[in-house]
Amino acid sequence: MSKKIENMVILYADAGDRLLELLQQMEEGSWSWRRAAELLRQVDEIINELTQRAGDQMADILGDSYMLGVRGAVEGIVAAGVAAGTLNASIRPIIHQQAVQSIMDESFYSILEASDNMSADAKQRITDAVRRANERSLVDGISRRKATKDAVRSLSERQITGIITKSGAKVPADKYMAGVVQYHQRKAHVTGAENMIVQNGLDLVYVNYVGITCGYCATMQGRVYSISGNDPRFPKLEQRPPYHAHCVHSVSAWIEEYTEPEEVSRMLELSNRPFNDNRTAHAKQRYEQLQRDKSRKNATRNQWIRYKALLPDDTPSLRQFASHKARGTAKYKELQDLYRDANRQIKDTH
Repeated sequence: MSKKIENMVILYADAGDRLLELLQQMEEGSWSWRRAAELLRQVDEIINELTQRAGDQMADILGDSYMLGVRGAVEGIVAAGVAAGTLNASIRPIIHQQAVQSIMDESFYSILEASDNMSADAKQRITDAVRRANERSLVDGISRRKATKDAVRSLSERQITGIITKSGAKVPADKYMAGVVQYHQRKAHVTGAENMIVQNGLDLVYVNYVGITCGYCATMQGRVYSISGNDPRFPKLEQRPPYHAHCVHSVSAWIEEYTEPEEVSRMLELSNRPFNDNRTAHAKQRYEQLQRDKSRKNATRNQWIRYKALLPDDTPSLRQFASHKARGTAKYKELQDLYRDANRQIKDTH
């Protein structure tokens, strides 16, 4: 994960913590609907700031990635044997501007969707805390202060929601946006490469082969495609990488004139094979194992992001953090204590 994407994820982790801190303020004192209205106003302030900063950072990430795709395509064409002096490497044509803007618009929709979900989740928890406290104090005779504290503790156990899946699962905002940013970053890179390839009058592209991959990517990878569909020898490029969040597939120019006849024959055969998952049983097992390993690493990374957001000067690099955590070192336990103390101080300040 690049530094810019890490910063983007930290932005969402920090915003999620700030929203939970608003809720946790309610643990002390008796809260009426009027007092809660001020917290709802602060939710809007946090979300508006987050949306603006996320939009700016996303534009920067996508612009950089698009340019990397453009440069990578040029380097690939030259490496294939085309003289550099004959290439049109200009990025001034409006097609490039429109392409970046289209991806930016698509990604900003995801940013707005996450903002709406975060806002709705935080506001719902605040109003639920007041409602539960009122109900328990009236029905069960519990003091409003204790009823509110109990409600807040219960409502603070889960991270702020970034997206609700079709199955109803509530995905934390920082985890959701990590996937969103990486997907659109890869899409910008692939689009930049494809547009530069087309700009130079080329039509055939190769989707790279990855040894251990998912079932869907296995059906698409290792083929040559015709962008326009005008070359009937190869399948048309209908579906472009990335095929999903965290996908590592891309495209590069495939130039028949600079390819050995044997390789041309081989690619014709591979490109026209059935679109089926042709992975071996071992490859499938290896992929599932890698996914489980990645899930554990992501849990550690998400923990590191939260520590980094709250303790930027004390939290080491992700690699060092993961090492200390895995070994259960004194350094890791010390950092855990610092994190708990920092959270306690925030609550005491409020």
